[in-house]
Amino acid sequence: MPEQPLCSATFRAAAVDLGGASGRVVSATVDGGMLQIDGVHRFRNRAFTDELGLRWDAQRLHRDAVAGLRALRRDGAAFASVGVDAWSGDYGLLAYDGLLDAPFHQRDSRTDRSFPLVDAVLPAEDAFRETGVTALPIMTIYQLMADRDAGRLDTVQRMLLMPDLLAHWLGAAEVAEATNVSSTGLALPYGAAWDPSRIDALGLPTRIFPEVVMPGTVTGRAREGILAPGDITDITTVASHDTASAVIAVPALDENFAFVSCGTWILTGVEVDRIITTDRAREAGFTNELGLDGTVRFLRIAAGLWIVNECMREWGLDGWGARSTAARRELLERAHVAPSVGVLVDTGDPRLLRPGQMTARLAELLVESGGRMPTDRAAIVRLVLESLGAFVARQVEEAASLSGVEVRVVHLVGGGSESPILAQAVADLSGRTVMAGPSEATSMGNILVQARAHGAARGGLGDLRRIVRASTELRRYEPSRG
Repeated sequence: MPEQPLCSATFRAAAVDLGGASGRVVSATVDGGMLQIDGVHRFRNRAFTDELGLRWDAQRLHRDAVAGLRALRRDGAAFASVGVDAWSGDYGLLAYDGLLDAPFHQRDSRTDRSFPLVDAVLPAEDAFRETGVTALPIMTIYQLMADRDAGRLDTVQRMLLMPDLLAHWLGAAEVAEATNVSSTGLALPYGAAWDPSRIDALGLPTRIFPEVVMPGTVTGRAREGILAPGDITDITTVASHDTASAVIAVPALDENFAFVSCGTWILTGVEVDRIITTDRAREAGFTNELGLDGTVRFLRIAAGLWIVNECMREWGLDGWGARSTAARRELLERAHVAPSVGVLVDTGDPRLLRPGQMTARLAELLVESGGRMPTDRAAIVRLVLESLGAFVARQVEEAASLSGVEVRVVHLVGGGSESPILAQAVADLSGRTVMAGPSEATSMGNILVQARAHGAARGGLGDLRRIVRASTELRRYEPSRG
């Protein structure tokens, strides 16, 4: 048994974890080298379209998060701390009198116009060599350029990335957390600070960029009225890029692993101690993002369970009630026994990134691969999950080759870890053992950073991972023989 990290008295905290399709508030205690989740409050996150484009209802997310915190706060067991994580790329713009308007969704088509404008000033190839960050239209840099050209930044006082915006509304100062900053396209290497030369080159106002802080920084206390009267609850920055939090909770025993964080997006890669900026890495679509304690996540990002979610929406199964939930569960169960189509699609194809008409897009890709689209919905779900597994297997091999990491085991975390189809496909097609779980990795990583900041867990990243492994029942998948 590995030596457990030293811990102090019981520590109870909450993680506000926001994803592209849903959000959750998770409460947990850390005590004696164990993390125990004692409550989960889930709520829906659904984008909307108005005359300007595809947007997020950030204020509703805030109300739902506060409702979750209140629901999980127990008499005699208040939260010592709250931390917020969310997806990367998107942000809110604050004017003198509050939020300018609803934040844009990263999949809005406005970046189709701003992408070439940025590339003309800051060529993507040069940026990758300098920072290790690959160019994707969803990134903050392209969205801010679109806002600049639309005149939306003229009265803005601050730009807050989504997790920092929600944390600010809970009581935190106006700051930007480093792991998320590292993925914006506007940071110095390793995300330690904003890059003034890139900001100036694009003509973006420097006043809107907040101070960059590291994970584990206490930046305020919950505002009066958020929780119960008399509560003293710190707002603590975590690894606020949700992938960064998820990878903290990878229950690895050594360094010879690849990670797969599967939610709306699927992110596959390895953990290294340096940015990798070779032409091969750029051409393969990999990027470098800051992790906890100076680690680097060398990874490839692509559409994940978003594809399944869009199919469900098309089929009218995206409701939030018990009936829709049961129908989705029944469809996923049928997918486990549905026959394989025999042909896979490339889930890394950019045609799968936009919302709407997902089954038609899948049918188009399947025809290009020499197959025919099944009529049974369960078979379509199985097709997507097996195709995601094949994509991940290729990326694991690519990440190992480009980084020099000898990958012996693949850790699958997040919502996708609950899919035996996906996990077995990764094992079969990569030829490696797959360890699935925890499904709540993001929230666990979030809470462990809070625990360490408050002295309830000590040590490095490996020590935090030992807590995860001791607290989680993992599922093991071996490559099938034959």
